[in-house]
Amino acid sequence: MNTFILEPQENYQLLDSGEGLKLEKFGKYITCRPDPNVLWEKKSPLLWEKADAIFDPQQKFGSTHWNNKNIKEDWIFEMKITFLISNLKEEKSEIFEKIKEKRIKMILRLTPFKHVGLFPEQIKNWQWLANLLIKKKVTKESPRVLNLFGYTAGASLVLAALGAKVTHVDASRPTISWAKENQKASNLEKAQIRWIVDDARKFVNREIRRKSYYDAVVMDPPAFGRDPKGKVFKFEKDVLPLLKSLSQILSPNPLFFLFNSYSLGYSATVIKNILSSILPLNKIEAGEIQIQEISGQRNLPAGVFARFPKIDN
Repeated sequence: MNTFILEPQENYQLLDSGEGLKLEKFGKYITCRPDPNVLWEKKSPLLWEKADAIFDPQQKFGSTHWNNKNIKEDWIFEMKITFLISNLKEEKSEIFEKIKEKRIKMILRLTPFKHVGLFPEQIKNWQWLANLLIKKKVTKESPRVLNLFGYTAGASLVLAALGAKVTHVDASRPTISWAKENQKASNLEKAQIRWIVDDARKFVNREIRRKSYYDAVVMDPPAFGRDPKGKVFKFEKDVLPLLKSLSQILSPNPLFFLFNSYSLGYSATVIKNILSSILPLNKIEAGEIQIQEISGQRNLPAGVFARFPKIDN
């Protein structure tokens, strides 16, 4: 299994973790949130006193469960996605390389579910998506990408910023509204993103009937969820039929397929084997993403993934 580590970022750091909690800095604010993986001791107890907001699932501070000291409104988080562009200068047969970047802005807020609108470990996967699009030299061809269970649109914004035509599907209307706010904050109003409030299974089945095809797919299915009409999605029961349906609208030569798993408890091998039901097993890369504490001494497991094809990250 591969392990990919998110090191401290310009606007995000895992400051410390311990005793069932993680202390993170998102831009200008520090939050304290529960994490079931954290079974060790805190390294810097005094640092925790700097938390601007503390999530306590046992208490009701208003209706949010947050003991909010300093965060009185939404705030902007800016992330930087970098990628390498190589150009061959024919007359001298020299390769010139330069690093370019895209900056995506996300609006963060405190929610009753301990989330703030960003899963920071996914920056590693978003970086992979950007590198893949550049290496495949398809950014001018506007590949069609389907993002299922898209949440607040981090992946969709990165893909759209690089020229992809993105169809973003989520069953939550408020979450789609939040994603649109992120699109505006990132100055991507003219980007090609189609927003769909719907159950992923229903939408894919409609696309099959329409014979609407996609060059790539991103999906991050939950362990349990409900569509706008209350129909239940259960990972164990529904994810394999969903993949089988997706295979009917996926290009014969897909550009990529990214399958995330955040809190299901399965190993990366399980996710890889599931994805191999529609893509060649030997071309699927699977692994765990970890977040490195700012001290550089410990890493926090933050989810697993399977992705096609294998490329250098």
